[in-house]
Amino acid sequence: MQLSKELKKAIDNNAFCAISTHLNDNEIQTHLMWVDYQDNCILINTEKDRKKTENIRKNSSISLVVFHPTAMYSSWEIRGEVTEIISEKSADDHIDKLSIRYTGKPYRRELDQAWDYDKIKSRELWKITPKKINSMLRPQAKSTSE
Repeated sequence: MQLSKELKKAIDNNAFCAISTHLNDNEIQTHLMWVDYQDNCILINTEKDRKKTENIRKNSSISLVVFHPTAMYSSWEIRGEVTEIISEKSADDHIDKLSIRYTGKPYRRELDQAWDYDKIKSRELWKITPKKINSMLRPQAKSTSE
């Protein structure tokens, strides 16, 4: 499934997303996250050993909503599956890339500080293959109260 040019542009411009994973058969857990993409897959970077990492190993189905960074009523709902979990140094490098994009500096440290500064936990990178994408673009929507 193809990611649209509009979705990729929103992500490139620091869109946030809410991801939902299954806690169990009856409950879902949702987190606000930074988001990235590679080709036609969505990328989510998280700390290892979080509840959501446990959830995704039990059930790889995931749903996320990417919010347009400048038009809060426009979004994309993506339903898919985590098809790959990358946990080596490339996941740590990727969170630095995201942090620089979102905050202007490496993750939880300054430019000249090493990764092990302040006991930063190792990361893992989820590659999500979309199965369904619902675009909810509202070109005339405004971010003011109605």
